[in-house]
Amino acid sequence: MEDGKEMYLVLSILIFYSVMETNSLFEFTNINCTSIDINVGEYEYCYLKSINRTYKYVSGKYKLHQTSISSVKLTFMMWKRLNGYKPFLFNVTVDACKFLKNPKSSPVIKYIYESFTTYSNMNHSCPFSGDVIIDKLPVGFLNHRATEILPIPEGSYLIEFHFSSLNSSFARTQVFFTIS
Repeated sequence: MEDGKEMYLVLSILIFYSVMETNSLFEFTNINCTSIDINVGEYEYCYLKSINRTYKYVSGKYKLHQTSISSVKLTFMMWKRLNGYKPFLFNVTVDACKFLKNPKSSPVIKYIYESFTTYSNMNHSCPFSGDVIIDKLPVGFLNHRATEILPIPEGSYLIEFHFSSLNSSFARTQVFFTIS
């Protein structure tokens, strides 16, 4: 009889754990890159590629036309789709040059930066020169970050990056995704 109670307890715990366990999934739905001031630079390419059902990635290349940029402001906004896109959690503006010297200065931007830096050549502080590239940022890497490291509730989202220099916008990137 004692073994029956133990087995019932173990089964109850396993059933409870399997019901409570969530298996969220991050999925890109679209990406939109806009060059606003082509005197500063322009997107050479920016796309979402699906190799198969399990391997998808984002790649982009921003070609700088200026020899170097030593002052960049980054605005990061997160929107959730609720009968249209509504502000959700974050609207942060940082001096990108200061941030790259001291990433701990903005935990939100640090989390975002760490979500793509492994797949990018943005591993140095200002001045920026040459092209800025994100190469084959896989959905699996972002799935782990958005569902396990900092879990985001289910829904459809848009994250926007606005880049400006001397109070003039020069580029915008919009990344659409869902968490299900």
